[in-house]
Amino acid sequence: MLKNKYGYFSDDGKEYIIKNPLTPKPWINVISNGEYSLMISQTGGGCSWRGNAAQNRITRLYQDIIKDNWGKYFYLRDLDSKDIWSLTYMPMKASYEDFSVRHGIGYSVFEFKHKGVRTKMKIFVVPGQPLEIIDISIINESDKERRLDLTSYFEWEASIHPDEHREFNKLFMDTTYDEDNRAIKLRKYHWGFPDKDGLSNNVDWDFVGFHACSEPVKSYDTDKESFIGMYNNEANPKALRQEKLDKNVGRYGDAAAALQTETKLKSGESKRIIFTIGAASIGKNEINNINQEHEDVDALIKKYTNEKASDVAFRELKVFWDELLNGDEVNTPDESFNLMTNTFSKYQAISCRLWGKAAYYQTSGGYGFRDQLQDSLIFLEAKPELTKEQLRLHAKHQFIEGDVYHWFVTYQGWGPRSNCSDDLLWMPLILYYYLEETLDYDFLLEEVPFLNGPSESIYEHSKKAIEKALTRYSKRGVPLMGSHDWNDGLNAVGHKMKGESFWMSSFLYLILNQFSTIAKHQKDEEFSNKCLKHAVKIKDTFEKFGWDGEWYLQATNDDGDKIGSKDSEEGKIFLMPNAWAIISEIIPEFKKEVVISSIKKHLLKEFGTILNYPAFTKPTKNIGYVTRYAPGLRENGGVYTHAATWAVTAFAKAGYPELAYEAYQGICPPNRTKDPDRYLAEPYVTCGNSDGPLSPFYGRGGWSWYTGSAQWLHRVAVQDIIGVKASFEGLVVNPQIPIAWNKLTYKRKFRNATYVFDITRSDEETITLDGKKLKGNVIPDYQDGLTHHISVKIKR
Repeated sequence: MLKNKYGYFSDDGKEYIIKNPLTPKPWINVISNGEYSLMISQTGGGCSWRGNAAQNRITRLYQDIIKDNWGKYFYLRDLDSKDIWSLTYMPMKASYEDFSVRHGIGYSVFEFKHKGVRTKMKIFVVPGQPLEIIDISIINESDKERRLDLTSYFEWEASIHPDEHREFNKLFMDTTYDEDNRAIKLRKYHWGFPDKDGLSNNVDWDFVGFHACSEPVKSYDTDKESFIGMYNNEANPKALRQEKLDKNVGRYGDAAAALQTETKLKSGESKRIIFTIGAASIGKNEINNINQEHEDVDALIKKYTNEKASDVAFRELKVFWDELLNGDEVNTPDESFNLMTNTFSKYQAISCRLWGKAAYYQTSGGYGFRDQLQDSLIFLEAKPELTKEQLRLHAKHQFIEGDVYHWFVTYQGWGPRSNCSDDLLWMPLILYYYLEETLDYDFLLEEVPFLNGPSESIYEHSKKAIEKALTRYSKRGVPLMGSHDWNDGLNAVGHKMKGESFWMSSFLYLILNQFSTIAKHQKDEEFSNKCLKHAVKIKDTFEKFGWDGEWYLQATNDDGDKIGSKDSEEGKIFLMPNAWAIISEIIPEFKKEVVISSIKKHLLKEFGTILNYPAFTKPTKNIGYVTRYAPGLRENGGVYTHAATWAVTAFAKAGYPELAYEAYQGICPPNRTKDPDRYLAEPYVTCGNSDGPLSPFYGRGGWSWYTGSAQWLHRVAVQDIIGVKASFEGLVVNPQIPIAWNKLTYKRKFRNATYVFDITRSDEETITLDGKKLKGNVIPDYQDGLTHHISVKIKR
């Protein structure tokens, strides 16, 4: 499906198949089981990590999306002809008779044929285990016997190991070779954290790294210099010009891992060889906030480094991901819509954003408080308990005063405390959506500790977040910007705690109205009334001070200057306050058409809705770093995909389905398969941004994979365009589909029942449930374990 000169989607929509290794930028896969992760590009570049890609990387990566020349490589050598090639395009760049890379859900498969020898290399992360399996098949398709050896190679990194301190960090590495297990093992006597007494450089890395092979090992090496050779590189390693590897181990080299095994194949014969890479916990837990149990490294190697285990683990992998992705499924006339909604948006949000928390454009150090909370909405249809788990985790990173870390790291759990205005409020918002989906009111009573205080209920955590926000008003009664609001780039607008955010007005207004219903359910009438009282106040000041004639202002800065006004020299209109005015319903009904018209006229473009217009062309010290990006890049007049999804919601909610679909199509990645050399980014996952009209590279995608847009692209597709969303009473049906769609189906799990929707165009509007006409548009909550069929007819 959707083929271009680089690749295409598989017929079942579960894989992207690359046939040309020279894609415009690296096209990667991010594979994670929630604890152990890896990323790998179509050339074989990438790295592995456990828990956190910055604090606990296992193999080395240097961020360079031009060269893409760091990875875990496997070399095949013909012992008679002395020909050497790699099983991936990099690092050898050998000629090939056949080439393909299949990026699938939790795995990638590299197929390469060179001079009559075909190889198939499948790499995946084992569910629930701290390791990856590299399953390699070698097939002799030539007409003669071939004597071959296969050699692995990668550099160890281990722990906090920044490249600028690489020479220091390598002094703490200790490598050994375990002959019984055919494995290289790594210990590191330095993690980078202070110990419990605050002493620097005094803590061991709490893991054992390992690299093992299923077949007899002919030779091995753990020293980069002896493998590659001085002033050399991975494309021409010195070690492969020798009969065998040098068998260096110990504490005095430059820690790497290379295993070499030999095989002989007659014409038509094949051989399968399994490698594993992983990191097993020692369980000392000297400094961690995470209590990790001891893991038997030898048992892991023995269990998984063999063919049978690889087959079993891969079957488990299929089940693992099916359970995560099967919460809902659409079938519409739009293939791109189906591909992203059914599979790739969900996979991206879970494997990369929530679990891996890293990709080629950003190797993240941890969790964004608001970021991964939003991402966790992706679990609601299939495994809502994982949304609950995310809420629990973030509540533990809140201060008793109500504010939160802007972000926090995996190991030790620390982060920056700031006056960011919106971070803390995503917890009550996501809690509300979780309750809508599950009716799990018992969760409100679960107690979780504050960072600097005792344990209190989840309800109290969310209440304290709101109460803290209610202390942050300007003298005019408008919510303050603080360090910044959702748009981090507005970081100079309100740092003196005077500047106002009109986006915050709409955001806080929504949350206050939502949480008032939760407070009322908990019989906290006083706080419920307080929420509603403040909502009225915010609505009044939003209209009084935020309206600019045809749209709403973004902000005023600490000096009182307007931002996002028709009178502004640049950045006259911003998407966020205007889209969210509609989403939150703070806007008067009679102004909706005016605001929609303004968004359409100034912000809706060919490749999605840009964040502001016109872009800033010079740095402005009292606005922030958004003005320091080149015009058209990221938040400065670019399509910032995360926010662009909310434009879809706003158009749909205001009753403009054609505009909603147009806004969706512009940011739906498979739609860019038509112009891959303009778009550059992967056509199967969302990018964080694409260049806006003022960029000379208008339409160029960047910052792919690690973006909060993945979850929202799924959510706006099913809730706003398909128009099926959870409510406390049941599923609300309100399709906002484009006129070109005459019919579609949508299947969704909801509270222990399954609902199948057939939506068709007709001369009349009716909804039937299991053959009986339904009054209204709310599907009752059955919770009966059965499948219910809903026929929805909408006007032609």
